[in-house]
Amino acid sequence: MNCIRRLNRRQLPMKLVLLLMTTGYIFVAFILAAHCREDPSSGHAIAKTLEPKPQNCTKFQDYLSREQSNSLCPRNEVLRSSKVNRLGKYPQKYRHLTIGITSISRPAGANYLIQTIQSLLESMNDAERNQAFIVVFLADFDETLKMATANTLSELFHKEIEEDFLHVIEAFPQYYPKLSKLKVKFGDSQDRTKWRSKQNIDFAFLMCYCQDLSHYYLHVEDDVTASPSLFGKLNDFMKSQTKPWPMLDLSAMGHVAKIYYSKDLGNIASYFYLMYDEMPVDWLIEHWRKIKGGDQLILPAASFFEHEGKRSSLSENKLRDEAKYFDLYDHKYKGLNPPASLFSSISSNIGQPQEAYTSGIGYFWGKHVQINGSVTVRFDSVVNVKQVFVDTGSNLALKDWLKVGVLQASFVSTQSHNPVSRENISSNCENFETIAPFVKGKANITLTNSQGIECLRILVTQNQAQWLFLREIDVWQE
Repeated sequence: MNCIRRLNRRQLPMKLVLLLMTTGYIFVAFILAAHCREDPSSGHAIAKTLEPKPQNCTKFQDYLSREQSNSLCPRNEVLRSSKVNRLGKYPQKYRHLTIGITSISRPAGANYLIQTIQSLLESMNDAERNQAFIVVFLADFDETLKMATANTLSELFHKEIEEDFLHVIEAFPQYYPKLSKLKVKFGDSQDRTKWRSKQNIDFAFLMCYCQDLSHYYLHVEDDVTASPSLFGKLNDFMKSQTKPWPMLDLSAMGHVAKIYYSKDLGNIASYFYLMYDEMPVDWLIEHWRKIKGGDQLILPAASFFEHEGKRSSLSENKLRDEAKYFDLYDHKYKGLNPPASLFSSISSNIGQPQEAYTSGIGYFWGKHVQINGSVTVRFDSVVNVKQVFVDTGSNLALKDWLKVGVLQASFVSTQSHNPVSRENISSNCENFETIAPFVKGKANITLTNSQGIECLRILVTQNQAQWLFLREIDVWQE
């Protein structure tokens, strides 16, 4: 929130942003024509175009797209060349989704890229992978570091590269504008200013590469864990939108994960390029969102990505907190809970308790949460329960989690081994035993015995002013 407030105090009026972008488009060709690109690692110009040009000095505008006159993206033949495609060839088939990742080495050898890719692989089945690409942009200027990462990816994900699912790319030096002696803003150090300015260019290049690959583009950081069944959850979330959207946030934290229409990527990339040294990328994209008419963040009830990184590529960066609400499981989403009926003494604001239990991304948002209020799960028949997980609270209602409560179970009498019918199960669900407390809105219990359970109950044990957002009930049976 501090960053958001800081931006609001300093943010440019929208008309001024548009004017800057328009002016930039007019003059950028002239500016870039005057100089060859500087060496991005040193900040020193390679050569003036008015002087004899060395063989290795190619002007930036020589790479620019001829297909789109208002684009600062490289030409298609450049993006398809070996100059850019390090592992794998430029994709030939148009797909549903492209997942883009920029990656750069971190201090002390910290590396999260491998686990991020592995997490994405595990979040999709074979059919879903055939509808998607993963594109990893190795953004290090140091060729030794870049080669080491490329070799590791080639070794670990050779199959995915051969199957045209994973692509590893790099940029050419001429793409980068100067990254030295940048104007200092917002009290940032020169190191931070250079770091965030380069990040804007990195994002721009990756978006240029991905703009024609698929219908949607998902940009994620290189240090995240994906929610299981990500592909299906993402599609359901997009289908649930009732209004046009320019961008959807899949995490409540900064630029961890955002999804765009691929048709917008060329414009966004050019915008990032023109404004690269003005402000951080997450501030720039908020301006773009508002220009496009998206005044509010659009988030799922729980984030689809968990930020895992403990070390930033910029040593002075502070660690970020983990997402408060992360969609950890897909048990309920897949409809794997045992058949049951749900009822509640808590009145509904949105949805019914059943929606937090059955398949999909539904939830129950209850109001007037008082002591002894409850939500009861009544199984159609006795279930030998192995584990129960209940999660409350949401990105949509940050404070509406169960503050004080318990999870209870009604066990089958050891003297009876006959199935309990729906007609008389309610009378057998009166003797509840507490099996787990709620801690920070969550209850998670693994049962060590195989005694059957007739009912589960979420019980409020203290009045709370906030409402109750019941997002998920997962029941695993033996």
